[in-house]
Amino acid sequence: MNKPPDRAMAAHRIGRDLTRRLRGGDFRQAVKAVAELRHLDRASGVQVISSIIPGDEQRAFQLLIARLVVEGGMCELAARWSDLPAPRWREMLVSEIGQAVHLWVDEGTVELLLAALDDPEVARQTVGSLIECMRERPDKERKRMTKTLRGKGTLDAWDKMAGWITRARRARVAGAVTAALDGCADNPQALTWPDKYIELLGLSANRTDQHAITLLEQFRPKAGETRRSEFEALDPDNLPWPTSTIAKSKGSPSRTPFVRMWSRPTGLLDREGLEEAIERIQRREV
Repeated sequence: MNKPPDRAMAAHRIGRDLTRRLRGGDFRQAVKAVAELRHLDRASGVQVISSIIPGDEQRAFQLLIARLVVEGGMCELAARWSDLPAPRWREMLVSEIGQAVHLWVDEGTVELLLAALDDPEVARQTVGSLIECMRERPDKERKRMTKTLRGKGTLDAWDKMAGWITRARRARVAGAVTAALDGCADNPQALTWPDKYIELLGLSANRTDQHAITLLEQFRPKAGETRRSEFEALDPDNLPWPTSTIAKSKGSPSRTPFVRMWSRPTGLLDREGLEEAIERIQRREV
């Protein structure tokens, strides 16, 4: 009969694997290793990171966030957010958390997202994750997500994170987003993905936030269709590549009329999203 694996040996292998990934150059794997550190006791976590000597900026960042998580979990990482160096790595960390949220289900993760929302060099990556925390998903979307294990895990994670969005945290989100939009009220396109900021404000502010409502109302002249379609009739005797290749492969008769279409950005805010955000705020009492 096979003997059960020795617990000490198994723990040693796990620790060695975590150390290897934290020491390595694959940032995604290092961040996943930090997520796994959350499930170890403090002594085991300290042992995992004790032998790591960072050789560059990236590895120093990986070791720092690992040490903070070992010392106090995600709440400690959130509390020390302003001490973290290198905007590039802070932004990538938030992005990785959003893409693998099922590994980071923790109330401290919500605090980290709020801290990152106040970080002007990182906020754009945070907005999407907070939207996922706060928006209501249609039944059709929820049903689709539960068809795969990854989708179900992600859905469960966002649902749990939503439970930690308290009234006070919602107010913090609304305040931070209003300040960001206020800072570029004359040119909201100065923000990366301004429509996402507007959506998040619609999910966080309430009818008592008159300044937020007034601010969004002022954006109406800047809103419309975000893209415009343009069409061009092509010369059937001189079709450009790859249209000519596609026409030949499909056996299209000679002189078949073809039209080329472009979709160009208009530089306008999403009018439908703006109106929806205003309506949501006006409906929400708290």
